[in-house]
Amino acid sequence: MLKIMIKQENQKPKIIRLPYLFIDVGLRLATTRLFWKIINSTKRQNQEQEEHQWLFLEQIDWQDIQPILKEIKKNKGMTILDIQDKNGQAVKVEL
Repeated sequence: MLKIMIKQENQKPKIIRLPYLFIDVGLRLATTRLFWKIINSTKRQNQEQEEHQWLFLEQIDWQDIQPILKEIKKNKGMTILDIQDKNGQAVKVEL
């Protein structure tokens, strides 16, 4: 499970828990042709966006992402990101 903790000054920390299943399903959907067909149709309607903005994402294949997810699942408990500023705001991302 991916845990994201957001701490702000004078507030209770907010914790977002994201199961690997949701990440897996979301990435599977994001790498389908139907998804990119829908994205491209909305891009044509909104030509204000820059064309190269989504180009690199279209070329990602599920077969490229799958080994990365398997390795992430093996390293449970590892801290990916831990940042804190002078004002007491912090963001922490753990596996």
